[in-house]
Amino acid sequence: MRTKRAQGLFNSPGFIALGIFLSRALPRKPLYWLSRQVARYLCWRQTDLFKTLYGNYEHVMASDGAPDAPPELLAQMVENSIAHAGRTYVDMFRGSMEDLRRGKIAIRIDETDWARAREALTDERGTVMVGPHLSNFDLASQWIASQGIVIKALSLAGPSPGNKMLNALRRHRGIEMRPVGVKSLRWANRLLKQGGVILTGVDRPLSPDDKPIGFFGGDARLPTGHVRLAMQTNSRILVAACTMDDDGVYPVHFSEPLEMERLDSRKASIVHNTSRVLRVLEGMIRIAPDQWLMFVPVWPDEKRHERRGAERI
Repeated sequence: MRTKRAQGLFNSPGFIALGIFLSRALPRKPLYWLSRQVARYLCWRQTDLFKTLYGNYEHVMASDGAPDAPPELLAQMVENSIAHAGRTYVDMFRGSMEDLRRGKIAIRIDETDWARAREALTDERGTVMVGPHLSNFDLASQWIASQGIVIKALSLAGPSPGNKMLNALRRHRGIEMRPVGVKSLRWANRLLKQGGVILTGVDRPLSPDDKPIGFFGGDARLPTGHVRLAMQTNSRILVAACTMDDDGVYPVHFSEPLEMERLDSRKASIVHNTSRVLRVLEGMIRIAPDQWLMFVPVWPDEKRHERRGAERI
């Protein structure tokens, strides 16, 4: 119940419909201010969302063996994260596909990195493009689609009404979304063998049946389906992420294409390659950790984090 309430705040149909309306009716600055006030209120109330983000950030900040981050710093990171989430919605809802094509959206691209990524996305081999829920990841993927890249995406199984609204917006901007399932995985397999591009997020726990794997120094039950798809279809994995700079512009970051490395067993190969992808994700999240918009607990010791967070603030 706690997880659903935390995640549902920004994914309810009412919030999204209101966000779309306000983003197009009002100037940006008052909406950014409103996002900050909502964030301060949620942190002051120490809501479940606050506790979830606090626990995730506490783990990230401690992952390099450093002393415990001060509770005031972690609380500020949570506030910044919630305010930033609202801002990313405003910026995404205000723009259009035509704005993306004409360069009217505040996106920053390293031309060398993009040329390398574009080559992988357009040649005859399949590419599984993955990324973290970092900053305006939606806007970044829509920008890639606006450059003529045909993107098909795998989304959460059983999407909520709010997620369905977001998926409709994504589809309107060139990204076809299909919930994860047996049929959609077969569809993705075929597309990759034909040289297509499949997009999916890989930093959100999906099933308690997933085996724990190292992420920021702890064990998290994260998906491995992206690696399985890449291995089955001889595809590469390209990690992409988005952050926001101090000037309000969103740089899009691309890794080098990752070829799947095969070990003695299939199981070992899956774990090894999943770990390789997660190391890249960690580096991208560390660019702007308080822009990591992960609204569900990532590590199984979440209750310990929530308890410590509530006691120390």
